[in-house]
Amino acid sequence: MTTATPLTNQPQVVEIAPGNAATMPLSIKSVAFDGVGNLTVTLSDGTVLEPVPCAQQIAAALGGVALVVVDANGNLLADGKPVGKVVAS
Repeated sequence: MTTATPLTNQPQVVEIAPGNAATMPLSIKSVAFDGVGNLTVTLSDGTVLEPVPCAQQIAAALGGVALVVVDANGNLLADGKPVGKVVAS
């Protein structure tokens, strides 16, 4: 339990309760391209962040014109728009 204390220059006593496990820092579990030009980020605690519209910005940062990715179903997407299908041979 956390209790707010007023701001002061006086020494404070901090009690550390034994047995409480430290919380793990958050990390990125996955980043998915949603097929319409957005990236969706899932954090290690299961939180899904709001989609980030950035396909064109990523492509430009990498010196290209379009971000091209293949989704789990083999669909080829350029800047979030379907442009074909990829078949492994």
